[in-house]
Amino acid sequence: MKQTHILFITLILSILQTNAQIPLKGAVSVQNSKTNTGQTEYVSNAQVACDKKAQPKTSDSKGEFTLEVTGRQNEQIAISVVPKGKYENYVVVNEKEINDLTLGRVTPVSVYICLKGDLELRQAEMVGINMRKFEERMETDKKRLQKELDALRAKNDYMNNRYSEIKDSLDVINKNIDNAFERIKEYAKNMTLENLDDRDENYVKAYNCFARGELDSVSYYLSDNDLELKHQKVLQLQKEAKQENELAAILTESAKAKTEFSENSLNELIKEWLLLAHTADMQNNYEKAKTYYEKTINADTSNVKNLFEYANYLHKIKEYANAEKYYRKCLEIYWTSERENPKTHLPDIAETLNYLALIHKAVNEYTTALKECEEALEIHRGLAEKDPNTFLPDVATTLNTLANLHSNTGEHQKASAEYAEALKIRRKLANENPKLFLSDVAITLNNLAILHAANKEDTKALEEYEEALKICRELANEDPKTYLPNVAMTLNNLANVHITVKEYPKALEEYTEALKIRRKLADENPKTYLSNVATTLNNLGTLHSTIKEYPKALEEFEEVLEIYRNLVVENPKAYTSYVAKTLNNLAILHKNINKYPQALEELEEALEIYKTLAHENPQVYLSDLTTTSNNLLNTHGALSWEYLLTKEYAQSEQSARYALKLDSASLAKINLAHALLLQNHFPEAEKIYKELSQTIYENNETYTQMLLEDFEALDAAAAIPEERKGNVEKIKEILKQ
Repeated sequence: MKQTHILFITLILSILQTNAQIPLKGAVSVQNSKTNTGQTEYVSNAQVACDKKAQPKTSDSKGEFTLEVTGRQNEQIAISVVPKGKYENYVVVNEKEINDLTLGRVTPVSVYICLKGDLELRQAEMVGINMRKFEERMETDKKRLQKELDALRAKNDYMNNRYSEIKDSLDVINKNIDNAFERIKEYAKNMTLENLDDRDENYVKAYNCFARGELDSVSYYLSDNDLELKHQKVLQLQKEAKQENELAAILTESAKAKTEFSENSLNELIKEWLLLAHTADMQNNYEKAKTYYEKTINADTSNVKNLFEYANYLHKIKEYANAEKYYRKCLEIYWTSERENPKTHLPDIAETLNYLALIHKAVNEYTTALKECEEALEIHRGLAEKDPNTFLPDVATTLNTLANLHSNTGEHQKASAEYAEALKIRRKLANENPKLFLSDVAITLNNLAILHAANKEDTKALEEYEEALKICRELANEDPKTYLPNVAMTLNNLANVHITVKEYPKALEEYTEALKIRRKLADENPKTYLSNVATTLNNLGTLHSTIKEYPKALEEFEEVLEIYRNLVVENPKAYTSYVAKTLNNLAILHKNINKYPQALEELEEALEIYKTLAHENPQVYLSDLTTTSNNLLNTHGALSWEYLLTKEYAQSEQSARYALKLDSASLAKINLAHALLLQNHFPEAEKIYKELSQTIYENNETYTQMLLEDFEALDAAAAIPEERKGNVEKIKEILKQ
């Protein structure tokens, strides 16, 4: 009996695996016709064909058709539908769905059509309404938050936790305003594809609220509790379907119907959660958006599209660890599909690897980022060999990213080769389509110039910057809002190289133009461009300091410091190091103009900042800490000598001893000896002089000659009191022995 069962099941499986004629039923209707008019408008005479063996059919007066497809159960097929007659100017709305059907399905295929251009028109209307409403909401939020912020400022209550929360909220609002258009456009594009005739009344009302930009009303019609109850019903259907499948030797029509019905119901539920997630995102309610996204992916863990969208969302809000987790899940799904159906998901794999590389670059994990970027490049190269028109731009973009990584890790030779190849591809693409690819040429030229400048190949860097500047100026003439920042950036970089080759007038002209552009941009959008103003001002200050125009340099450095001090209040993590760097620049300038007390004060503050930063991140800031410490040491040494020349011997001793605390082997020991001698502390001074006379300095010489020259300089400045000249002569005799 047992063997008979085995034979029977084997026979059934054999039949299922054999090609047979399997009916595929469906119906064609006008999208949203019932929602708009109260009655479904069915489409007759539409020609329906299949990519497998099947005789094409024509839909009847009820829009229905049946294709007899030669194939196997559960085989993936695609159909095409061409409306005729009065519907010949209509297009299929859900083309993506009908291109991914399962043969043997019980549920009829629903095909929706609409008038050509109608989707784009509705999308444009939805985008326009939502953008206007979104900007109105954001402006209201900004005014409310700004009012609260002003109240805290009036109370001088900067330490209040609410102060930083408001600042962060204002930052988020500004960023969301900048990014809203693309998000809203994407949401609108997806939503206009839906057929509301198949949805319940509450969803239609929620959909219309979203379309009108009435986001607060969406959740009124889509209650989270109601959706959760729906989810439980779906789970029950899935459970029942699974039980029936397990009990039956062959899938019954009932079980198949329940499976398909539960899948369709789940897809509808996911769409509702996605609508709520998009709504929460546009309202800057990140936690709610995350909750709804998580519901969608938990409901269908195999839906890679939703997983990828959620990963992108987490990436956007800088939750890098979670974003990486979901990108990796997407990658795993893509690779599994790729192994089952080779060459179907390679572009998706490469795209996901690129996103992962950007995540790891953002958190300074360069080794991992390089590996991912190299793998993405290998895939893009393979794809571009077969379809260069589609994938060559991706090859260039990945090469440029890989070169940036190699440049950051000091592998300049590799970076140079990658930039060069990316540039060659982008020049070719720009020749064919300059409007689309010319800006990419300028980006790679800028990157190459930065690399060549770092390698002291100034001539090459100048040529590349000048070409990039020419391109950016041409683009800015047509679209100043997009490309003027690029003009300013390239001018700034070009001026840096002109300083290196000592062409100061050119550098001054370029910095001045860059500053003018950046000030104008910062007036319109200080959040984005004020730090760029500080960068160019700092460069101008360095230039004016180099050509000894100290008053101008001082004015510029002080403005830079003021900008960074304001920015650090809002974002200490990003700008604290810039405050320290500017304090260092100011201190060097004050030292050059003999304003030592100011220089010391600035260096002390910079040193404290770098101590904190180096403790948190020694790899990045330890060298800055050392440089600042050396600047402080040298300033104390110079001040000690100035005190000697002005006969302020006690102050000279104090500065020298402070310098020696920083470095016991510094030249400040010489000034200490002088200060002690001229204060008549002869024994202590004599001991130091003897030690110095026996210490090798340069070229196997001791400090003796330097000490004797110091005495001549002090004597010439009348800095040696008459009563100490005898002691000085004694020391000279000791040094000459």
